[in-house]
Amino acid sequence: MIEAVGANNSGYIEIETFMSGANRLRFVHLSDIHFNHRAAQIGFDPDRELRNSVTRDIAKMCGELGRADAILVTGDIAYAGKRTEFEEAASWLEEVCEAAGCGSEDVLMCPGNHDVDQGVIVENPLIQDGHDAVRRGKNHFDRDQALTRRLIQPDACSLFYLPISTYNEFAARYQSSFFADANTFVWEHDFALNDGTTLRIRGLNTALLSGLSDVEGSLFLGSRAWTLPCQTGIEYLVMAHHPPMWLADQKEAERAFNNSARIQLFGHEHDQRIVPGRDWIKLFAGSVNPHRAEPNWRPGYNIIEVYVDPGLPRKLKVEVHARDWQGDPAQFRSIEDVGYDPIHRADIKLPNLPAAMFNQARPVAAAPPGPPVSTVSSAMRATIVEPQHRFRLSVYRFFKLTLSQKNEIVGHLKLAEENDSRLTDVERFKLSLIRARDSGQMDALEDLMRKLEQE
Repeated sequence: MIEAVGANNSGYIEIETFMSGANRLRFVHLSDIHFNHRAAQIGFDPDRELRNSVTRDIAKMCGELGRADAILVTGDIAYAGKRTEFEEAASWLEEVCEAAGCGSEDVLMCPGNHDVDQGVIVENPLIQDGHDAVRRGKNHFDRDQALTRRLIQPDACSLFYLPISTYNEFAARYQSSFFADANTFVWEHDFALNDGTTLRIRGLNTALLSGLSDVEGSLFLGSRAWTLPCQTGIEYLVMAHHPPMWLADQKEAERAFNNSARIQLFGHEHDQRIVPGRDWIKLFAGSVNPHRAEPNWRPGYNIIEVYVDPGLPRKLKVEVHARDWQGDPAQFRSIEDVGYDPIHRADIKLPNLPAAMFNQARPVAAAPPGPPVSTVSSAMRATIVEPQHRFRLSVYRFFKLTLSQKNEIVGHLKLAEENDSRLTDVERFKLSLIRARDSGQMDALEDLMRKLEQE
């Protein structure tokens, strides 16, 4: 990367940067994979071959563009929210990460309606009663208050999250589970942009009210999910399964997203399209594995590249490689933009950085050439990544251990507290890992995990 730095009369820093592929954030965006435990075990599964084609195409694209920083999955990982479906999904996501050149811990996700175990709702009608009580609100404020009152009451709250408990157990390894607390009602992960500022990814749970008969306008996020704090040097990417039109608070959520989220990712509709705006770009995902009875059966996925052009005015540059399936010859191809451009581009104007921030927001140097994509392991990456990534890798390893192994580590490091007994296993283990990090016990935690993994 070549740069020229100078201050202008307004007190802002001007940086002229010539971007290379190494200075971009790169994400593989998947949605609606629909691992189905009910599929007949006869012959060779054509859906498995389709997913093989997806991983081969990801390997080809990332071989040309560069390694991915993360895999972003906007819901419907499973088909019926069953444990076997999530286990199969975890194995395939490891293949995706290998193809994309990132670690298996570098997956972020949110739940969709197919990740909800509908059988749990059928067995406990109080869950549906809670959903209906929120929907009956006469306006957004009433619905927001109705949801909050139930989520701060422990017994009612547990009912709301019970249908996605299997999803939460699976997603905990990716730090993508959802609970009614200050840290995981939504989740957030930060990525450093090339000028040293931050792209903050927020995952949203639009499936909290998903039930037996979802229709447009029947779901709900609430103000505590879509409120995005405005902070200098931080830009937002939000990802959710359902587009806003499926929300009872569509108007409020859309206004919040359009005001504060530069990049917006959605799934659910299986209609792959890109909608650029003045201040944002919205990606509506195709399905990796749509139902074959759909009239327009076209599997698809996206690769998203993001970087900042820090000249004045600063711009967030977003380039989308939208890939979809063609049947003959059977392969993925690029969906072209106007003018037959295989890349969809958006230039989004950003606020200029105050000169006082410059020392904290210096451009990130280009990464040195690394080994081929297919040979980069999580262990190799862990030696060079920042503390946040180290913690993410530790979380991934921890949640792959057995229940008894997890309890052994928590007991040995004295990470449990008395109030943890009222929490689910996933919640108490998440808190234990945070305590290990905050108390400086990460080395001890990793040593214990290494010992148990070897056993």
